Amino acid sequence: MPPAMYPETGPGPLRPADARRAVEEAIAAARERDRQLREEIVRLARDRVAVAEDVAAAHAEAADGRTLARRALVQAEEAARGGQRADAATLTGAARVFAMRWRDARARVEAGERQLAAIDDARRRAEAGLAANAGALDAAAAAHLATLSGRKAARLQAEVDATVSEVDAPAAEIAVEAEAAARAERAADDTPEADVEPVPDEDLEDEVDLESVDPLLDELRSELGLAGDGTAEPADQGREAAGPKPGANRGPGSGRGRSGAAPDSRGKAPARR
Repeated sequence: MPPAMYPETGPGPLRPADARRAVEEAIAAARERDRQLREEIVRLARDRVAVAEDVAAAHAEAADGRTLARRALVQAEEAARGGQRADAATLTGAARVFAMRWRDARARVEAGERQLAAIDDARRRAEAGLAANAGALDAAAAAHLATLSGRKAARLQAEVDATVSEVDAPAAEIAVEAEAAARAERAADDTPEADVEPVPDEDLEDEVDLESVDPLLDELRSELGLAGDGTAEPADQGREAAGPKPGANRGPGSGRGRSGAAPDSRGKAPARR
């Protein structure tokens, strides 16, 4: 926003008529600048309400997506250990979809928080501009009122004092009112959400890169102490891969004679006594 344009004082003192006109123009410029700054503060206050609500919604969506992804990973691991490979793959795919929601919502939170910081900085600058505006009017009046005297000087001084008091008023109250109005408007807004156009199945792989969220899933697996990608070996297969236990599956003639003694070097059991 451009600074207020106050009348230039010139190289020397002005004539009384010019000095009076310069003070009147300074008063008008101060009031216009004040109007611009307060409108800016109101706009920023309303914007902050909208962004803060969006950030809160994104926080909730991120938490929900993370919880659902976590639950799907646990179920995928259980399905894989139970030998249900197809179910495990389906649940892992669901976990990826939920992780995408988590990732995208988290990105919206970060972007919204940066926007909130920018809004707060802009509001601080606007509020500082209010004080600078009042100081500029005081300086302009002091430069010109010295050339005036009598009732005209007193009248202009009173008008300057009233304007300084007006433009130097804090903007906190109008900001609070603007925020309250913005919240009420958003609460009363019953505009339906826009319909989401479905994506054909054959285009899903081009539209969505599900594998891009695998690092998030790895983070959750590490947190949960899960083995891997939901393709763990079933419990029975794991036991088979380890081999039979010592002494297992030995029949009556699997290495010892009927007497239970070990066979001799010729493979015959010793005779009974």
